[in-house]
Amino acid sequence: MINLIDSSQTLILIVDDNPVNLRMEQMMLSKKGYRTAVATNAAGCIEAARKLKPDLILLDIVMPEMNGLDACKVLRRDERTKDIPVIFVTGRTDDEVLQEAFESGGTDYVRKPVSAIELLTRISSALSQKILIQKLLEEEKLDGMLEMAGAVCHELNQPLQVISGYSTLLMMDMAENHELYGYVTEIRKQVERMATITKKLMGITRYEACHYVGKTRIVDIDRASGRL
Repeated sequence: MINLIDSSQTLILIVDDNPVNLRMEQMMLSKKGYRTAVATNAAGCIEAARKLKPDLILLDIVMPEMNGLDACKVLRRDERTKDIPVIFVTGRTDDEVLQEAFESGGTDYVRKPVSAIELLTRISSALSQKILIQKLLEEEKLDGMLEMAGAVCHELNQPLQVISGYSTLLMMDMAENHELYGYVTEIRKQVERMATITKKLMGITRYEACHYVGKTRIVDIDRASGRL
């Protein structure tokens, strides 16, 4: 299985009111190269999640004032944090508590005392799922854009044909030494180029992105339309 996770670029927020638990979980994650941040209560968790935008949150359920279940509900209602995976850390694993955990928006849970193997496995699973969902959403978005591009190209074909037709007629009625002949020739050339581009766009069945300016990526039309 391909590892989709770059742990050095992954930030995990650990939330627990027990400093020993915090330190232990930090050590487990640091050994695997994960970056970590900590909070000692639900309010701190919510504030840190909004500010730091972690890739995942390890959230203790039993905490004073506001418990982890209520904190997760707040995170899920906030556009800034609603998509962050939350793994609950709890000593209680009875059906009622676990049902509440998932109903509050939890992604998974880990039992106390925490096992490093179980913790890291569940973190890897949650992060991989998040990455795959993001890729699917990006592909769906791009598919929609390509469908729109195809519709636009279809609408452009007729006016392009008209321009090409009239420019051809002008060239037929115009001597090659006419001062405007070169301009009309260039118009026809560029129209043909536009027609080629629209044809490629309408023929896209797969796509491949390439770097543009800065971090911007665009669809490589030549590769996407089958021209290698």
